[in-house]
Amino acid sequence: MTAQRYSAMLARLRAHPRLCRGIQLAAQASVALVYLLYAGLLAWLAWQGDTRLLRAVLVPAAVFLLGTALRAAIDRPRPYEAFGQPPLFPKDTRGKSMPSRHAFSAAGIAVTAWYVWPPLGVPAGALALVIAVTRVLSGVHYPGDVLAGLAFGGAAAWVGLYLI
Repeated sequence: MTAQRYSAMLARLRAHPRLCRGIQLAAQASVALVYLLYAGLLAWLAWQGDTRLLRAVLVPAAVFLLGTALRAAIDRPRPYEAFGQPPLFPKDTRGKSMPSRHAFSAAGIAVTAWYVWPPLGVPAGALALVIAVTRVLSGVHYPGDVLAGLAFGGAAAWVGLYLI
């Protein structure tokens, strides 16, 4: 994404306040829903006495920790830092843009949900995509940040689920 494209994208969105509110609502709701889905999955596994519970806890936690370490090591500036324009919604985090923590966490949860019960993985995966798109539209991540986050989170979760 270039500074011109970033600026044009935000200007087009800011010209439509309802659309901005919709993006903000979608961003907040998708994050809340993916974590609610995950909590429900863990509760169901615990209630069933399912032996996959340990994997379902450890793998997303490991994805989160590894992804957090990776983004701290890369420490890529966020678009609003690089281009000198504020994002759609207040955010003041510096660096740590690549990979998107929201995207890799949601992808890790989606893969875990798929592993436990594939029909649950479908809405979890859809929520991960909504999270990724809204992170870019709100101006806090580059498209590559969220794509890397989805790929890293999904791949790391698959590997973890089969190694543990």
